[in-house]
Amino acid sequence: MLQENISANQNLEVENLNLRSQLAKAVEKNKHLESQISWLMEQVNTLKRAQFGKGSEKWESQEQLKMVFNEVEAEVQKEEDAKTIEVKSYAKKKRGYRKPLPQNLPREVVRIELPESEQVSESGEQLKIIGWEVSEKLKYEPAKTTVIEYHRAKYGADSGDYEKTAPPVPSVIPKGIATPELLSAIIVSKYADGLPLYRLEEIFTRQGIDLSRGTMARWVVQASKSLTGIRNVLSDKLSESYAISCDETKVQVLKEKGRAPEDLSWMIVRSNPTEDKKIVLFDYSCARNQKLIGELFLDYSGKVICDGLNIYDRLESDLLKRFGCNMHSRRKFESAAVDGAKSGKGLASQVMDLYKKIYAHEEEIKNLDPPEKVLERNKVQKPLFDAIKDIVDQNQLKVPHKSKLGLAFHYFQNEYKYLTLYLDDGFMPPDNGYIERIIRKFAIGRNNWLFSDTPQGAEASSLFYSLVITAIDIRINKAS
Repeated sequence: MLQENISANQNLEVENLNLRSQLAKAVEKNKHLESQISWLMEQVNTLKRAQFGKGSEKWESQEQLKMVFNEVEAEVQKEEDAKTIEVKSYAKKKRGYRKPLPQNLPREVVRIELPESEQVSESGEQLKIIGWEVSEKLKYEPAKTTVIEYHRAKYGADSGDYEKTAPPVPSVIPKGIATPELLSAIIVSKYADGLPLYRLEEIFTRQGIDLSRGTMARWVVQASKSLTGIRNVLSDKLSESYAISCDETKVQVLKEKGRAPEDLSWMIVRSNPTEDKKIVLFDYSCARNQKLIGELFLDYSGKVICDGLNIYDRLESDLLKRFGCNMHSRRKFESAAVDGAKSGKGLASQVMDLYKKIYAHEEEIKNLDPPEKVLERNKVQKPLFDAIKDIVDQNQLKVPHKSKLGLAFHYFQNEYKYLTLYLDDGFMPPDNGYIERIIRKFAIGRNNWLFSDTPQGAEASSLFYSLVITAIDIRINKAS
């Protein structure tokens, strides 16, 4: 009997151990599944925001986010509020302010005088003009098209023999009907205003002009070949800059040799954020790798602002100093705060609040001289970065590394050295903000025309985006 009890007890102990083992495995599996669910929910939130939400770099409260659907009413109310000022115990209306119309616009002067019968005072004295009260109205004339006929003289002798004809006018498009003015309008509409060629085709059709998008596309490619010299000059000038920003964005090219139509290509974008006159260069490439980046910076020695993508790893050398992009870092924490797992939103929001203070201070000191800026940054911003670093160091191992917060922690930790280098250089910005704004303009155009048909078209687009955006930034009339 005793032996049976001992045997039964041993069996129970074995069963207990088995159950404990199964429980431990179940708990571990449950943790893994919860982690997967959390990660999947983050992806769902990200996709929902990409599809329906508002893309912005501004850290907004929930109250501010309610403004998405009543922007027009809100802007009108904002303008009304701006016109009302409080003076002691009563409210006083002040006149609305608008910026003056540009002085370089053509002006028509319309003089309005009183009828002769009213040009007398109440006492009967004859009145004379002593000045003018001037107001302005803005007139708009839709674009008009004109056919220019070139009549080239043909010469012959009295004998009746034909001799010669006056030479044709030089043209960017030989034997084509496009004038420089028409080419300029097409290029500006496509690359500055984001109008796809099929929309331009429709506009010309309404005027009774048969001008297909295919014809315009060929013109754009031909015109780009005559302007490569200007781009080369800009490239040489960019290489003289104190610093260069670099980032990349996707582009789809349908007919690339050896590649499927759905394969993505790239536009690498560079600019000189520390210079008064900005230069922007787009470079089309079917690949995005260290070799390409190395070629783009082959003749440059200076400072480069870029994100933490591994294609930029070789940029750090005796001639090149790499600076990080806090906008990329901040965006990852914002994604964790908005779309991430609930358990990580608190920490992500703490970092976002610290970044908000960093950028607010950077705005306050933007007009200081570089040495003063360095002192202020180290006094105010350095402790804020230290606080972010503490949050990352204390929590990185507690967070799933594939979660949005885990990815944000990993990026900040890896890039910390580069993210904080600008603190000690008063000429350098904290991020790639300027070039990202340029890329957003490109993305608007890309959303309209969706893809390039051929590599030649993508090359032409890279050239014209470079020239048009550079011209706009240095305030050359974009239609000239």
